[in-house]
Amino acid sequence: MEPLSLVVLAGGRGSRLGRITDSRPKPLVPIGGRPVLWHILRAYEAAGVSRTVIAGGYRVEQVRQAFSGDGTVEVVDTGQHTGTAGRLLRLADRLPDTFCLTYADGLSDVPLSDVIALHRSRRPQATITAVHPPSRFGALALSGSAVTSFEEKTTLQSVWVNGGFMVLDKSVLGLVAGDATSLEQEVLPKLAAGGQLAAYRHEGFWHPMDTTTDVERLNRLWHGGAPWRTW
Repeated sequence: MEPLSLVVLAGGRGSRLGRITDSRPKPLVPIGGRPVLWHILRAYEAAGVSRTVIAGGYRVEQVRQAFSGDGTVEVVDTGQHTGTAGRLLRLADRLPDTFCLTYADGLSDVPLSDVIALHRSRRPQATITAVHPPSRFGALALSGSAVTSFEEKTTLQSVWVNGGFMVLDKSVLGLVAGDATSLEQEVLPKLAAGGQLAAYRHEGFWHPMDTTTDVERLNRLWHGGAPWRTW
């Protein structure tokens, strides 16, 4: 069995984080005093990943400098405006037949070894992790005109989204037309239509880091026990 490799899509501007990313790339935004990407890489190391390629773009030199002391991590400039699937195409000569793939902005306690095992047993071209997204609003329980309970943050239990933490076969590159191709809008829908997309259902913790509110909440959670910490 070949050693596990990971590709991290980390080239975007992270514009929804506002001024936080004016001077640093999104993967280096600190959670608990460490870059968010550091947390992600630790989880994959615990799952047996021995080599990581970071597909950088925006402020790629800062990412390269941040991980310069880690001999298992390679940072590649895949362009600031390249699509998510286009970044994979630019890394074609570095990709093994099967590899893990994730984003640089989501934290979860998903059992990565189980996601990898599902892909190896089902043998689709791609496997994603399906998660329940957090609601941006509080939830009310009502009885007539009375509020009987209030929960500040909930998850949308009836909804599944792609939480990242994927496993792909290199053959998916056959669906990538060029730099502008989107993994989410073009490649994954084609795989699903062809019966080549599997999903690992994760009911546990998952939280994106899309906004300043997300950054603040993840930092609070770190000090409260870091529910994504699996290493």
